[in-house]
Amino acid sequence: MIDTRFSTAMQIVVSVAVNDEADVRSTSQSLAVGLDTNASFVRKLLPPLTESGILVSAAGSKGGIRLARPSKEILLSEIYAAVTGSRKLWATRHEIPHAGLVGENIGDLSEYLCDRAEQAVVDMLGAVTVEDSVAELRRLDVERHKLDAADTPVADRRDAAE
Repeated sequence: MIDTRFSTAMQIVVSVAVNDEADVRSTSQSLAVGLDTNASFVRKLLPPLTESGILVSAAGSKGGIRLARPSKEILLSEIYAAVTGSRKLWATRHEIPHAGLVGENIGDLSEYLCDRAEQAVVDMLGAVTVEDSVAELRRLDVERHKLDAADTPVADRRDAAE
């Protein structure tokens, strides 16, 4: 099964950033709606994000979830580390028979490759902030609307304007 903790946590943090900019309160319920899930799932991801100093959460009617610091100071690699912890990208099989070239060395090769892949992911995510992510989402949204407008026949656009 593919692990979705990082992508889900990233969506939570970016959603909170957008809501903070608009002065809109984020709650586990409002975030759950955006994720098409339930609020208890969102609440399960909040502790590592708050413990890592990415989000702050306050209970009560005036409470909510906010960024712990400016979006330009939060790296995606921090979100990744917070929710994945020491889990590796893939598991290495060490219980196989250790006979011959492959059997004796495949576990070490797999760990080496996994470590390199993990470092590449962390390095790439470490070059992107939450602020960068919000800007990219806005750019993508503009592009999507341009494509949608280009795909709409002129007569339909004229009717929609009237």
